[in-house]
Amino acid sequence: MNLRADVVRERLALVRRNVAELERLAALGRPAFASNLREQWAAAYGLQTAVQALLDAGAHVLSGHFKDAPRDYGEIIPQLAARGVISAELAERMAGASGFRNILVHEYGAVDFALVFDKLADLGDLEALGGAIERWLTGAAAR
Repeated sequence: MNLRADVVRERLALVRRNVAELERLAALGRPAFASNLREQWAAAYGLQTAVQALLDAGAHVLSGHFKDAPRDYGEIIPQLAARGVISAELAERMAGASGFRNILVHEYGAVDFALVFDKLADLGDLEALGGAIERWLTGAAAR
């Protein structure tokens, strides 16, 4: 597979849209969030799809440019750091992203919405990961 910048940028645009809505949900505050199941569901889905889109973008970079196919979602962020796409510090902060996504996808009946609200405080890391991939992509296009 060849790297398709348009595919990666499409995923990153989804992340930006989701983060904007998730910021609105975070601004509700914990009590209002905890009392509104609709907002809890929206936050869980928004986080799930944002993380999924970042992992998909990262996997596409790894397979399309580096010809390296991660075996599972947990390998994507460390491999992006190993290839210099993102910093080791960002990779460390995002280390649990694929595991959290797995909880939202596979443990959907037992999601802890207090944890979901806590994750809304980490939106800057989602933006940072998307931004790092975008900067790498822009640099790769210039090479």
